[in-house]
Amino acid sequence: MRHWIPTLLLALLLGGCSTNTSGLVVRSDADKIKVDNASLAREVTVTQLHKSLMGGRLQGRADLVSKASGDLYLQYRFVFFDESGAEMESANRGWRAINLAGGERRQVSAVALSPGALEFELSVRRVVGE
Repeated sequence: MRHWIPTLLLALLLGGCSTNTSGLVVRSDADKIKVDNASLAREVTVTQLHKSLMGGRLQGRADLVSKASGDLYLQYRFVFFDESGAEMESANRGWRAINLAGGERRQVSAVALSPGALEFELSVRRVVGE
């Protein structure tokens, strides 16, 4: 009995360090959405991914579309990548809140701080309490 307690504690600790945000992730260089939360995917989708240059820096844009009948309280963030695929800083590195009414479509965007950014990733999740 005592032998499995340390294993259980280790598993709980490692589970708390997980980077999975339990939401949706879409990359500008891929044509599909990674779904980590099927119920969220039934309520919101990401469309119209666009890349453009703004002042010599990459701007990422996308539309978030609510498929729900009620309000959705979400968070999103952009992460930018260089030509080798390495993660770079972005203008709004942290999670930003957005509320979508039922059936609403809203555009979200961010501009990379570095001119070396070539691709971006957009992650969306439900609001996480403090």
